[in-house]
Amino acid sequence: MSESPLIDGDRLIVMPGGRGASLISLNKRDGKLQWKTGDDEAGYSSAIVVEVSGVRQVIALSGESAMSVMEDKGEMLWRYPKIANRTANIATPIYHDGYVFISTDYGTGCALLKLGPKMMSEVYFNRDMKNHYSTSVLVGDTLYGFNDAILTAMDFKTGKVMWRNRSVGKGSVAYADQRLYVLSEDGVMGLLEPNPAAYKEVSRFEISKGRYPTWSPPVISDGKLYLRDQDNLTSYDIKPK
Repeated sequence: MSESPLIDGDRLIVMPGGRGASLISLNKRDGKLQWKTGDDEAGYSSAIVVEVSGVRQVIALSGESAMSVMEDKGEMLWRYPKIANRTANIATPIYHDGYVFISTDYGTGCALLKLGPKMMSEVYFNRDMKNHYSTSVLVGDTLYGFNDAILTAMDFKTGKVMWRNRSVGKGSVAYADQRLYVLSEDGVMGLLEPNPAAYKEVSRFEISKGRYPTWSPPVISDGKLYLRDQDNLTSYDIKPK
C-alpha cells in the first residue's frame, strides 16, 4: 500500500494487509504467489530480513503489530501488538546483534525485543523515542532519532536517554561519513557529530521549500546530498574539498 517492497533473492515481499494477507511473497520474476500470512491491516513501515541462529525471518510493522514470519514459507513466528497504534505505524524496524528496535508515535513509544530462532522477549518498552514519520539511525550502540519533535540520543540495549535537543525542529535523520544529517519539516538542514555524550552541531542552512512540511529524509549518495520537499528536489555537493 505504501511501504517499500522488499526484494530477497527471488522473493518480492510486500504488505497488502487484510485477512490472510498481512504479508505476501511473490516470485519477483513472474509475480506468482509463494506464500501469504497474517490478518493484520497494512501499515506504512517497510519489512526487513534478518537471520537469527540460522533462521531467516521477515520482520515487519503492520497497522496492528510488529511481527516475524519464516522467510521461506511465511509461517508466523510471533506478534507484538503493544507497539502499534491505530493511526500510522511508519518507522522501519532496526535489527542489531540479535535484537530488534521498533518505534511509533501518537503517544505509543518504542520497544527493544530480544530475538530467538522462533520467538522473542521484550527487553524494554518506553515512551522516550516515539518515531513519527522518520526512522532512527543506529551508530555504534546509540540510536539517534526524533522523539516526536525532539532529537534524542538513546542507548540501544538499555533504552536510556543520553541527551535531548530541539536541534532543527521536528524532522528526519540520516547517517553518512561519520556525520548525522538532520532535516526539519520546516526546511532547516543540520550537520551533527554522532556523539552519545552531548549534542554537537557542526553547521546548518535552510532550503527554499513549498507550503507543505518536508517529510522526506535526506539522502546521501556519491558525495551528493539530496533534499526533497513536496515541490522541489535539491542536490548539494558535500564531498570534502
